[in-house]
Amino acid sequence: MGSRVTEQHSAFKQSVVCILRDIYPAQAHSILNDVADEFANKAFEKRSSESRTDLPLWSENDVLLITYPDNIISQKTPPLESLHEFLARHLSDTITIVHVLPFFPSTGDDGFSVQNYFAVDEKFGDWNDIGRLSKHSILMADVVLNHCSVHSAWFKGFQKGDPAYEAFFCIVPDGFDVSNIVRPRSSPLKVNVLVNGDAQNIWCTFSSDQADLNFKNPKVLSKLIDVIFWYIEMGVRVFRLDAVAFIWKDSGTTGLNAPQAHLIVRLLRLLVDYVDRGIILITETNLPIHENLSYFGNGNEAHWIYNFTLPPLSIFTLMFGDATQIRKWSMGLPPTLPNTAYLNFLSSHDGIGLRPVEGVLTEQQLDRMVSQLEQNGSLFSWRNVSQSEQKIYEANITLFDALSRTPSDPTGELSMERYLAANCIMLGFEGVPAFYFNAMFATRNDVDAVSKNSSNRAINRHKWSQDALEKRLESSHNIENLVFGSLQRLILIRKCQPAFHPNATQFILQLEGWFFGIWRQSIDCCQSIFAITNVTHLQQTLALSHLNLVSSDRWFDLISNDKIMNCESILSLQPYQTVWISNKSFCIHS
Repeated sequence: MGSRVTEQHSAFKQSVVCILRDIYPAQAHSILNDVADEFANKAFEKRSSESRTDLPLWSENDVLLITYPDNIISQKTPPLESLHEFLARHLSDTITIVHVLPFFPSTGDDGFSVQNYFAVDEKFGDWNDIGRLSKHSILMADVVLNHCSVHSAWFKGFQKGDPAYEAFFCIVPDGFDVSNIVRPRSSPLKVNVLVNGDAQNIWCTFSSDQADLNFKNPKVLSKLIDVIFWYIEMGVRVFRLDAVAFIWKDSGTTGLNAPQAHLIVRLLRLLVDYVDRGIILITETNLPIHENLSYFGNGNEAHWIYNFTLPPLSIFTLMFGDATQIRKWSMGLPPTLPNTAYLNFLSSHDGIGLRPVEGVLTEQQLDRMVSQLEQNGSLFSWRNVSQSEQKIYEANITLFDALSRTPSDPTGELSMERYLAANCIMLGFEGVPAFYFNAMFATRNDVDAVSKNSSNRAINRHKWSQDALEKRLESSHNIENLVFGSLQRLILIRKCQPAFHPNATQFILQLEGWFFGIWRQSIDCCQSIFAITNVTHLQQTLALSHLNLVSSDRWFDLISNDKIMNCESILSLQPYQTVWISNKSFCIHS
């Protein structure tokens, strides 16, 4: 090492030491120094000579796709290869980031019961397929931090008393107070297993197949750092820190959002920034908004957080034709700090979480939405609030079915319009937009999969035959083709507009309750976009004078390309119509 590099490395190691002392205050300084040496040297070995330091990490051009490795299946090629072929054929112009959900060997939970972090499941393909995807798009992968499979080599070594895996998993000792624990499941928290010949209660937050890792042991943290560095080597650029809020347990606490969980995220951020400034961390914390926001830290924890409140609140808004609640909530959403952003989405591989609207919707409003969702075919997953009380944790339903029928549209005649309106609202928000593979094609509830897999979440995890999906996309009369084509067109328009940069200014418009409106302004202040959606099943009129359009600019709708001839005129919006009124366009209208 040169003297300058040595100096930088020494300063970096000291930063690591400082965080480790906060995580493990009871550990001897000499031990922590050794651990810091280990972490710092690992980072130095992986440090890229071509590390990005000056380029922006994201822009208005970025759009993310969430997909299982086998969301699309072909008899001719492995699923990961089929996925790559489909992306190249249909989504190369629109999608820049692909989140491939767990592709490693697993014993359940659709990949999240990890058996081997360092391998690709043979039924999906191999590391060459992962590398091919990483060359086509920015690749995002899961780091399953909180737990792994009880059938993994790690857990088996732990059970046998292998010194390499000593204290690797959380044992619940006698007298440990779990009465306040908050978790998203109703299954038993403690599972009795043999550990080195003795019966022990193992902590299982999510299921009996998933044993919680013990982060009070620095060796566990070291292993997961190895996982992250290996994925970087394999081409992964964005890391989803799965269930990160649950990773630290203390007696008498809720087991959520412990200071140590934040410190561990901060340490991971420090390490990946040192290795390559182009790496992005996103925390998966399906919690009420203020708890979720805390994972930005002071701009030194997650780069991105999921905007978990947006899906249920958007559904409520369009289900009942009232934008009051989403407007109030949006006004309280703080702008992101430099080098941070929201990840906006409406649908994912999981259900539609209801915890994020706690304190946003009243119990009565939530009950109304749950009732309508049930009529639309939703199943529900429950969580333990206490030893005697359960609450709905999430609605298990596809996004299209969630919006298929409403009290004002009981037959679903306007279901497609309502569906596109929801996506338009999401596309207008500050942040990076994300689409779930099945939601791109208005996929319906897969009831058969629920019975087959004995899992409510399977209702929204349909696996498409590649031939079947291609055929559906060939016909302009099929809902899959209509929705996919409409979403692609909206995305292509959006990708060109600087005012839709993830960090561009956002201001919530004070309009009547049947409209939801956002004003976005580009970072250089050159472009303004007024993104306004009619959230009702009726035609509504909008007085443009309420927008205070600058009269010297030429305004038009980016979606329809209709010109605004008079800034004081009245605009008529059809049921669920969206307009993106702008003073500039940075791409050819299609």
